[in-house]
Amino acid sequence: MAGKRSIVIGCDDVYILPAILNCAREATSFPPTIISATGITDTVSIAETIRPDLIILCFRNNQQSLNDFFLRSKQPGLPIICITHKFENETLKWNKDCIVFTCPVENINDKNYLTLRIQSVFLLGNKTPVQYPAQDNFRHGQFEGTKDLSLHVMELDQKVEFLLRIKDRIADLYPQVDDPTRKKLVSIVNSIKMSANNNKLWDDFKLYYEQKNPDFLMFLAKKHPELTAKDLKYCCYLKMNMSNDDIRNLLGINQESVRTHKYRLKKKMALSKEQDLRKYLCSVMQPQKNLYN
Repeated sequence: MAGKRSIVIGCDDVYILPAILNCAREATSFPPTIISATGITDTVSIAETIRPDLIILCFRNNQQSLNDFFLRSKQPGLPIICITHKFENETLKWNKDCIVFTCPVENINDKNYLTLRIQSVFLLGNKTPVQYPAQDNFRHGQFEGTKDLSLHVMELDQKVEFLLRIKDRIADLYPQVDDPTRKKLVSIVNSIKMSANNNKLWDDFKLYYEQKNPDFLMFLAKKHPELTAKDLKYCCYLKMNMSNDDIRNLLGINQESVRTHKYRLKKKMALSKEQDLRKYLCSVMQPQKNLYN
């Protein structure tokens, strides 16, 4: 697709990552392909595989992460935006052959600030003209609620699917290479398995979701202790007003399973057949207005 961009984000701070993701999505007219990792080794492996248009780094020790990136990466020409902490602003150094831009972490919630810098990097590449989003979309640095959460969920799902495709490609190559290369491939596969771990993705999503809906999951789990982690995830999707098709794709189930899961949820919550599950979940944090108990 014309204008399609790819971005790899390396970030070990789950509170900063959502803001970076939000800015990255606003930077192009077409939604970019975004893959994130929590460690520099995984970041380098993913970048080596897909050769993105941009890498964004934000680690607690950016200098060490940059050093590791330059040591491991075989693509020094990839542009990097490094989200810096106050104590790094004057001391951060990088390889002279690499393209690095810095962005102070205190400006991370100013969506206009980081988004314009990402757009500038893309313009320097000059592959295709970048169409800037309307100013109305910036919302003064605030997240866009349910729509933003839905995109985040989709990106997590796409990340897993993409990584598993890479793992399958590596499996095809495995019999064709020598032993030293096989050891390296096994190391990459292990990193992919760690990044694609569903529990970790669910933990990341919970942190992100709770920024938008404080205490919802805690309240729901306390009120209905029999709900499993999968049930809670399903409830989040319903409360976000995601369609049955979206839920089916995310959970990897068919339409009949979607209906069955809804039925079981209502049974666990002791709801009648006439009660709407989505409406109940939207009212669950408003006991004084709750008509479903």
